[in-house]
Amino acid sequence: MPGTRRYVIPILVVFALVGLIWGVIAIQGLEPRLGLDLRGGSSVTFVPTNPRGGAPTSEQLNTTVDIIRSRVNSKGVAESEVNLEGGNIVVSIPDVPNPDDVIDAVGTTAQLQFRPVKQVVTPNDPKYKQAPFNAVDCTKPDTYAAKDNPDADDVVLCARQSGQLLPDANSSKLLMGKVALGGTDIASARAQLATTGQSGVTTGQWETQLSFNGRGGDKFRELTGKAACNPDGDPKRQIAITLDAVVINDPPVASDVQCNQGISGGSAVITGQTQAEAENLAPLISSGALPLKLDPQNRTTVSATLGADSLHAGLVAGAIGIGLVFLYVLLYYRGLGLVIWVGLAIAAALNFGIVIVMGKLMGFTLTLAGIAGLIVAVGISADTYVVFFERLKDEVRDGKTLRTSVDRGWQRSFHTLVSANAVSFAAALVLYLLAIGPVKGFAFTLGLATLIDFFAAWFFARPAVSLLTRTRLFQEGRFVGIRAAV
Repeated sequence: MPGTRRYVIPILVVFALVGLIWGVIAIQGLEPRLGLDLRGGSSVTFVPTNPRGGAPTSEQLNTTVDIIRSRVNSKGVAESEVNLEGGNIVVSIPDVPNPDDVIDAVGTTAQLQFRPVKQVVTPNDPKYKQAPFNAVDCTKPDTYAAKDNPDADDVVLCARQSGQLLPDANSSKLLMGKVALGGTDIASARAQLATTGQSGVTTGQWETQLSFNGRGGDKFRELTGKAACNPDGDPKRQIAITLDAVVINDPPVASDVQCNQGISGGSAVITGQTQAEAENLAPLISSGALPLKLDPQNRTTVSATLGADSLHAGLVAGAIGIGLVFLYVLLYYRGLGLVIWVGLAIAAALNFGIVIVMGKLMGFTLTLAGIAGLIVAVGISADTYVVFFERLKDEVRDGKTLRTSVDRGWQRSFHTLVSANAVSFAAALVLYLLAIGPVKGFAFTLGLATLIDFFAAWFFARPAVSLLTRTRLFQEGRFVGIRAAV
């Protein structure tokens, strides 16, 4: 029937979307990414402070988060999360045998150091397996060979390869002298394009510019002056920059630097870098120059058994809630209750499917609060159908036919539905922006469910009712729960 096409197409769009999402889930074998309250684990909130005074900058916070994430991942902890929440850094670690070791590694302040290089050994060099180099395993974090005082004695550390935060088995090992200057001697570091002379014309090459404070400039001049006494190409001409017991860069002193004179002026540049390398190195050096102190505020631990019980309780609560809604709408709206059944099933499939896909694409974690948001959304979706059907019944009571009442009832209820969903979404958005922790998950799922509810109402509720009221069975008022009105 040509007249029914405009109702069939939107319904097909809805089912096609549901099929597409769950087809991707089935093909990829995706599962929901569960939070610690559902699978067990530990969560620690750290309050970052700037030892030099003032509030931590966004650059400092983001760099600190990157370093912490690298530390946690280096411990072999899968599916850990490090996030900024309300200016605090929240580290979530799933149920693992050694959560205390991981948390201890997280809470230490990043240590940036400059050391003179004495010897470089590559994996193919026989010396790589000799003392003291064989005492260092580059596949494990925070390992080094040193004497009693690592800062004052020679040490052996691994140098990370380009584009990596951590070294690996193919990384070189460097023998270095005592610490010549530390992160507190650096005023700033930034990535920039190199320029030629006084013309200011860029060469197209990237570099990292370092600025030292007064004491740091003197130390750097002395360090580079000693290194410049070695011939070009000699490893002893290199200066190693280490962060968290890893060599993040080891540039050589330029050939035009004179022996025992060094680089003066309180600044220097590290050349021979790509844009990505320069932009990655600069904030790492800055974080060492301005380290953030991390004070643990609180810690929450949930056992795997308790997490499983919470998940089971949440699913049971959701099933009971949906079951009661299904029973009520069937008794009250009869045939139209079946439309609500299918509509709620579509909304549930879209909500849960999108949550699963977002867990894969964006790392979205479903918590117990998030499940609560989805359960609350069941009531919001049911309200949408109730408002529509009650308007439809009002039209029938005014003497209009059931088929005509569908269009007029939808028009009269549309503004109410828009207002109700807009208020719910606005409340969820404000809650998401202002809240932290689990409440944020509740707000997100509530806002997502509100949008999906309006989508389902527009593309399914009205077309489905319009199609059903064209059938002879649904023309009988008693079958749609409005017999007393006709």
